[in-house]
Amino acid sequence: MNSNTNFSEYLKLCAKRMSVLLLLVVVVFPTVLIATRIVTPVQYTITAKIVVRPDVMGETISDQYNISELSRAAALTSISLIDNSDTVRLALTDSKIPADNPVEYQKRLTVTQENNSNVLKVEVIFDSDSVLGETFMANLMKRSDQAIRDYFATSNPSFSGVTKDPGRMTGTNSPWLISFRNALLAVLFTAAGFFIYNIFSFAADRTLRSSSKFETLTRIPVIAAIPPVARMIGTERSANQVANAYRVLRSAIKYSRKGVRTIAVCSPSPRDGRTSVAIGLAQSLADTNAMVLLIEADMHRPNISRELRFDPVFGLGDLLLGKANLAATINKTSNRNLYVITAVNNVNMNSIDVCDLLDSDVFTELLKAVESQFDYVIIDTPAIELLPDAAAVAGKVDGCLIVAQYGHTRTDMIKYAIDIFDSLDSEVIGIVTTNSPRRTGAFGSISRYYRSRNTHSGDNLITNLLDHFFGLVNTVRSKLPVSKKKRG
Repeated sequence: MNSNTNFSEYLKLCAKRMSVLLLLVVVVFPTVLIATRIVTPVQYTITAKIVVRPDVMGETISDQYNISELSRAAALTSISLIDNSDTVRLALTDSKIPADNPVEYQKRLTVTQENNSNVLKVEVIFDSDSVLGETFMANLMKRSDQAIRDYFATSNPSFSGVTKDPGRMTGTNSPWLISFRNALLAVLFTAAGFFIYNIFSFAADRTLRSSSKFETLTRIPVIAAIPPVARMIGTERSANQVANAYRVLRSAIKYSRKGVRTIAVCSPSPRDGRTSVAIGLAQSLADTNAMVLLIEADMHRPNISRELRFDPVFGLGDLLLGKANLAATINKTSNRNLYVITAVNNVNMNSIDVCDLLDSDVFTELLKAVESQFDYVIIDTPAIELLPDAAAVAGKVDGCLIVAQYGHTRTDMIKYAIDIFDSLDSEVIGIVTTNSPRRTGAFGSISRYYRSRNTHSGDNLITNLLDHFFGLVNTVRSKLPVSKKKRG
């Protein structure tokens, strides 16, 4: 089965939310079990038998056979006479049981013909009191005999009902069994509701979940997919997978036809993993003995110094405001080929328009100066959704990388970012996905060979039907108008 199908993405969504289902089960099962046990009484099954027989006997064998056939037919007719609200009401009154709702007792009453004979088996489920149930059954037999006599009084021959067994307790239903059954049903309904909710949630989800379909939609390639660092697998193996994914990204940069050297790493929305990608790409390029400078242009939420664990003295704001020179702001890292200009500053940036600083000639001169000293310059920019700073940087670099997170970044926001770069005539190198499913291809990259090879393996009818269903939902969803906010 293709790992990028809608059905597989739906299963991943359900797996991601499985803890919610487990929590619901843990809450629902004991709650329903205890609640139904409190309100559910002990139930007793009372059984009686009544024989429908003619008032006269046949004289000849032929007459006896005919009367026997008529008796069986009369017994079949008598079922509706016994299982009748009037008969039940009279029996309740005789038993001194309030007859306000005889239909409730009628629902618990079962009358069946025994072996297609003239014997009727009558069962009633009675709550809490077996003695009162036996009394009710005995009175029901008397009222049933009277109802049969009255109904067949004008027939030839006439019939009457003779009680064969006046009524005795034949079984007990424990309230715990009933409560356990109700609790299981509640869990099943909860699970069904969980999966149905996920279907609608998945259908309404506009986040990035399929790289191949997104490439077709935007005509921009997904050049690398950074897998998540999973807790359930070995740390060394997980680190190797992440490192391999950055090697794929590094190769895409190094062997780009455009020959890019200054790169802006952008993301449509916050928490897409943009800073991690900028650091990972810079470290991966530095491992090839290339001189790399990483510039943190996000002066609103600086994070790189904490990630790389060093304390800078001056930052980008100090440099652009003339408070420090270039040599004082460049920080050396543990990697001898990687240098960093952080956004941690000694000046208060609250009253300063950062976008104007990044759009100034001073920043342009800075890029020209460092481009002559370093092989690659990687710039970490703020999220496009929050600030216009990325747009100010995008027009000054050789190319832009758009970072999007699986299951988090909305596809309309990615297209919005692409539209901004198109309007600036900026070169979009490609899209890098973070938190990407590990089965998207070798080394964490989006491998077309993997997708084509696995397109037909393991497909089955149910999977195909679900894929068609989700495909139809996505088609309808794509035609719905998307409201766009005005952005400054």
